[in-house]
Amino acid sequence: FSVEPAVSQKSLTSFLFDMDGTLVDSAAGLAGAVNDVRASFGFPPLPAADFREAASEGSAALLRVGFGVTPENPRYPSLRESFFTAYEARCRKPTLFPGVTELLAAIDRKGLVWGIVTNKPQEFAEAIAASTPAMARCAIVVGSRPGIPLKPAPDGILRALKELALKPEQTLYTGDDRRDIEAGKAAGTSTLLALWGYRPKDADTSLWAPDFTASSPEDIIRLLP
Repeated sequence: FSVEPAVSQKSLTSFLFDMDGTLVDSAAGLAGAVNDVRASFGFPPLPAADFREAASEGSAALLRVGFGVTPENPRYPSLRESFFTAYEARCRKPTLFPGVTELLAAIDRKGLVWGIVTNKPQEFAEAIAASTPAMARCAIVVGSRPGIPLKPAPDGILRALKELALKPEQTLYTGDDRRDIEAGKAAGTSTLLALWGYRPKDADTSLWAPDFTASSPEDIIRLLP
């Protein structure tokens, strides 16, 4: 666990989190959904490990791994729709990373406000939050939807801050991807890089310059006021 000295831990009174790779270990479910679509074409499944780094990057990255297509490919729209259909059946049984339940419980015990800002489509993000007892006190879920550009744009975080009347300088945004750190900085929050997530193995995360880094969710408990 590391902290940049310029950031005051005691000033943090609200917490926003990315979902995939930060709270939810979704790689296996996302890989399974892509493999469901592959099976419909008679293709063999790919190892879940092949999808791990793509898990935080959305459907485009997952379909690139699974089918070698990009959004410019004429097949992409139908593959994306089939993927979403397959994932809907899988996303309601999420697996949280070890320590996430304890972290959220600690935040709840202190009566602090917390929410989720993710690039995952809104309906899936809401379904996961609603089906997860540890997320019962989540104050807001902001996912991908019309009018809110994806991270690294700060719009989703700004939406959560506005709706919850939170001060960005008292809010910590936690994610596992470069785009999370960029979005938090652009929104004016402090940022924490979740080292347990899906970041590329060869990424030089020091260049992302998060305010905090943590190797486990339990480490974040030390930041609670």
